[in-house]
Amino acid sequence: MRLRFAIPAAALTLVGAAAAVPAFHATGPPVGHTGGFGEPTCLECHRGSDLNAFGGRVTVQGLPEVYGRGRRYQITVALEAEETATAGFQISARYAGGAEWGTPAGELVPVDSRVAVTLADTGQPYAHQTPEGSATANPDLATWSLEWVAPFVGGPVAIHVAANSGNGDDSPLSDLVYAMDVTIPPARF
Repeated sequence: MRLRFAIPAAALTLVGAAAAVPAFHATGPPVGHTGGFGEPTCLECHRGSDLNAFGGRVTVQGLPEVYGRGRRYQITVALEAEETATAGFQISARYAGGAEWGTPAGELVPVDSRVAVTLADTGQPYAHQTPEGSATANPDLATWSLEWVAPFVGGPVAIHVAANSGNGDDSPLSDLVYAMDVTIPPARF
């Protein structure tokens, strides 16, 4: 006797929809997901919570109040979120005004193998985690270090960062996404 099972069409639709959503991007997020200049954030793929949900945050430590032209700044992207099994981030630095608005401002430089920089087709550099940088040693805090070399010319710089606290189930569901931005003016001479 052969048994036959009928799978409701609604169940197939749910399975198909889940398969169409990319899983956690351990090698780095798709470029252009910082939330700045009209870009989406990690919420484009990672769903289940609101942006900047209660109980977590992303910050960029080491940024100056005003930047010195051509100066190097050691910065740390810090993601605080409970029960983070895997984590990722993306950061950009662009001019926030004038004729240069939205173009790359300075340079983002990895300082170890946990961070890489990828150029978008537009020439905009984005720093992000590597596979090694996706692992977390602390379930409540993930950090990544890099350098920002401030531009030699130009006006205010907008730093945009988005970070993802993954729950470790290798799906884009029920992850937490945080974003923040800061604008830094140049020092007056």
